[in-house]
Amino acid sequence: MPQREGATRRQILELLKRRGDMTAGQLAEEIGITSMGVRQHLSGLERDDLVETRVVRQDRGRPAHYFGLTNEAEHLFPARYGQLAVELLEQIAEIDGPEKADSLFALRTERLEQAYKDEMAGQPLADRVRVLGEIRDREGYMAESHPDGDEYVLVEHHCPIYEIARRFPRVCQLEQELFERTLDAGVRRDEHKILGDDRCRYLVRKRD
Repeated sequence: MPQREGATRRQILELLKRRGDMTAGQLAEEIGITSMGVRQHLSGLERDDLVETRVVRQDRGRPAHYFGLTNEAEHLFPARYGQLAVELLEQIAEIDGPEKADSLFALRTERLEQAYKDEMAGQPLADRVRVLGEIRDREGYMAESHPDGDEYVLVEHHCPIYEIARRFPRVCQLEQELFERTLDAGVRRDEHKILGDDRCRYLVRKRD
């Protein structure tokens, strides 16, 4: 595959990962190529079982075709832990009990908390949320943050520990607690990948 073609395919995949389902026209506008060019790439991605089409009926005119990622496409994005890590954790839980695995997750959370706080020290809440988004993005979560009225929004479009979180949901609870402690704020998760959403989204509000 030519390098430029491969780069465009990757752009499409990353846009769909960050934005969710999009039309060919929306993708073309973002990338800066023609809709026909985008459709050619989308056809190839569909053949590779990386993209699927969803038809949405409109009040007027023809139905719109939206393109989104398949489950197979998840394997293209960074994963810090694979199936081997899941198997090792399951063996630890089997040998020493589930409390042992929970203790390992708690230790990881403590270390992350200290590292996060070191980068946020002395900053107001708005900057702490921004820094947290930058940290999580570096860690492979494809994260971004922005203010929204009286709250702040942190979105993670990818979960590099997804397989572990599916088997050990305690990890997700600890991550929310990690955000609460490092931000010193109330944190509510209103979208959750483990529950079937396309991403994890957190709402951050200053404590009264």
